[in-house]
Formats: sequence, structure tokens, C-alpha cells
Amino acid sequence: MKRLLRLLVLLPNLAFGQAGSPSTAAQSDTADWKYQRLKIKDETFFISLDPSAQHYFNRGQLRSQIQDYRGAIADLSRCLALAPEIPEVYYARGAAKERQGDLPGALADFTQLVTLRPRFAEGWNDRGQAYIKVNKFAEAEADLRQALGLRPGWAMPFFNLGLVYAGLNKPLKAIEYYTKSTELDATNPLAYNNLGYLYFNLKKYDQAIHCYTQAIRIFPRHLNAFTNRAEAKMASGDQAGACQDIKAAADLGDVKSRKYFNDFCAKK
Repeated sequence: MKRLLRLLVLLPNLAFGQAGSPSTAAQSDTADWKYQRLKIKDETFFISLDPSAQHYFNRGQLRSQIQDYRGAIADLSRCLALAPEIPEVYYARGAAKERQGDLPGALADFTQLVTLRPRFAEGWNDRGQAYIKVNKFAEAEADLRQALGLRPGWAMPFFNLGLVYAGLNKPLKAIEYYTKSTELDATNPLAYNNLGYLYFNLKKYDQAIHCYTQAIRIFPRHLNAFTNRAEAKMASGDQAGACQDIKAAADLGDVKSRKYFNDFCAKK
């Protein structure tokens, strides 16, 4: 069991940044899945010889990596049946449940995690994210501030607080927290995209365009940022620039953008 504990404290934050993702109109990158599937076969063989918590945990992690969340949850549940007091296994299972869409289950696991390990900032952050998804903004804010109390310079809770205030229809507060998150981590395209959306709704089109451009600079296949920037450019009177962005979105595989470009841009 000690070996399992040492492994688990090095777990990556599986639910980190799940508040949203840039749409690319592309399939998931499965280049490494052949390797993962081979490792799953290995762990299945090891389980047949030694059905230990360690091997169920290993296979559950591998199944999460290939987006087999149902299989991951089953394996992590078997792990917990054998080792019920290891908090990070609840963390891993909660992340898999959240990605599968089982938000009540994810909240239950994250609650068990922070009960067992109250100084684990990632647990508070991820439970806060799950609360946002069920529109429990007061609970989310409390958890995110708890995470910041444990890790004051962490960008993700600031980003998630931006989501909280956007959900509460407090755009200026949301801008404040998204901006703080970009100051701490300038590599998160979602923060810039969300800032652009807020500025667009406030009719501050130049600032919106700037934020969308930053999102695209960080992640050049950010479909949503291209379509959003096109809308902001159109609102500011830059129809040629808007059509360039619509063409870029169409090239990324967005069917609506391709139709719009053919109907309205290609004819000009």
C-alpha cells in the first residue's frame, strides 16, 4: 500500500481546467492510444495474477487517458474497495465522473477527497468547478477561495471565479478575475476567449478582438475564438477581417462557417 501512496501523491490534476475547452472541430488525438491499450492489456494480465489496488488504479488511469471513463470508474471503484482511505483515488474517480457527466457523483468524490485531505488545493478547485456546472455559485466561490488560501498564486481558481461571476451576471467582476488569471498564467486560451466574450457583450469590440487574438496566438486551432473574433470584427465594421476569420474557422472543419463564407463572403 505504501507504494500506491507514493504513486498517488504524484497524480496529475485530472480535472484541471475542465471548465471548458477550445472547440477545434477535430477528432481527439489518439496517436498514443496504441501504447495505452497495450499497457491496459499488461495491467489486465497483472490483475489476473494479483488483483491489487495498485493494478486496478494503474488500469483505471490508463482507461481515463483513452477517454474510457466508464471503465476507469469501474477500476477506480475496485481500487477504493481495497484501499478506501486513499484520498487521491477519489480525486481520480471524481475527475472521470465529471468528464462522463456524472456531476453528483463527481461532487461526492471531491467531497470525500477534501474531507480526507483538506489541504489539497486541487480538490477544492475541482469541487468548485463541479459546483459551477450545476449552477451552485455560492458553494463554488467558497471552494475556490479555499483553494486560493492554500495556493495563493494559482491561476486556475481565479479563472474559475471568473466563471462564477459570469454565471452570476456580474461581468465586471468576471473580467477582474479572468484578467488576474491571465496575469498569473498567460498560456490559457480559455481565459482570453472568455474575456473577449465579456468585452463583446459590453460593446468594447477592440478589446474583445484583442483578447480573441491572444487566444488564437496561444492555440491556433481555437475554433470558438475565430468565430467569436469574426463576430466582433463584423460589429466593428471590419467585414473583410470577419470573412478572413470565418474562412479560418471553415478550414478548421466548422460546417456553419463554411456555409456562411460561401453564402456571404465568397460572393463579395
